[in-house]
Amino acid sequence: MFIPYIYIVEDDPIIGADLTDRLQEMGHQAAGPFADGESAYEHLSVRAPDLIIMDIQLEGAWDGIETARRIMAKCAAPIIFLTSNSDDATFKEAKATLPAAFLSKPFRGRDLKYSIELALSNRAKETASEAPSAQPEEQAYILEDRLFVKIKDRWVRILLQDIQWAEADDYACKVAVGDKEMFVGQTLGKFGEALAAKPEFMRVHRSFIVNLKYVDQIGDMYLYIGRKQIPLSKTLKDELFNRIQKI
Repeated sequence: MFIPYIYIVEDDPIIGADLTDRLQEMGHQAAGPFADGESAYEHLSVRAPDLIIMDIQLEGAWDGIETARRIMAKCAAPIIFLTSNSDDATFKEAKATLPAAFLSKPFRGRDLKYSIELALSNRAKETASEAPSAQPEEQAYILEDRLFVKIKDRWVRILLQDIQWAEADDYACKVAVGDKEMFVGQTLGKFGEALAAKPEFMRVHRSFIVNLKYVDQIGDMYLYIGRKQIPLSKTLKDELFNRIQKI
């Protein structure tokens, strides 16, 4: 029987204890409450969550939005944000992390229950659609310096050195090779597995993998390959510069 393992990231001890009680009453397993994002992030090494309930305003150096960004770089658990009063700018910044839901404090038990059920249901559907079928058809043959990728009814050779970037597109991905863009029938995560051993490739955003050798410009929120503007997660900027120095 599946029992969801849910992180509670909340710096108000009363609300944290209340959430713990509510989750246990629903039959879920609660981890925390964590008063700061850093503690929740460190707990990933113990066990990754199936869902995260997180206050936007937290103790410590990271707020809930920054914590969400860092956790998303490690796992794909859906996030429900809690907020008491957030301005438009904060809401837009939080929205950019693609949370499963927002709940305003004080929240009703029924709203919490429905938000959790919807988030877990949607995540289960995503996982099922990404899982291989009973008799999967190979979508890529990986060699030392090239891929043969199934595109429609034929196998197409892609030299790794020619890949500039790859972008998630639902359950496929768009890959820029030279002056062409082609759709590959794999998720970005699956396609990225073929590139993981190559130091020049880096996932700089949940929706993008780039070949660092082609990066022309780096800004605070974006990098550029030619005219292509690619979002850059703030938490990965230091790693990006370190990786560029090594290739």
